[in-house]
Amino acid sequence: MAEQLFVDAIIRLIVRHFEMDPGQVTADSKLQPLGLDSIALAELLVVVEEETGIDVPLTSEAMPAGPEVTVAQVADYVARFADESALAVLKILATVPEEADV
Repeated sequence: MAEQLFVDAIIRLIVRHFEMDPGQVTADSKLQPLGLDSIALAELLVVVEEETGIDVPLTSEAMPAGPEVTVAQVADYVARFADESALAVLKILATVPEEADV
């Protein structure tokens, strides 16, 4: 499973971008029951790129897909492409209060 930093940041982005209740999104949450389809996953990866600067390919064979994809799997995928500067941004994103607008 991805480092907790990545999981926390992905959860924060899902909650904020898709306007979800933070209590309903965990590392083990499957995207489909949250109402996020493959288009929403692609949108999420674009948001990750915009918010963190991590260049996340949308066409990689290793990109998670299907109804069983979890938040942790998305975090694992994003983690593959992170560099040191992106890690600094993720640390800030994962630790700021929910109500803060970053």
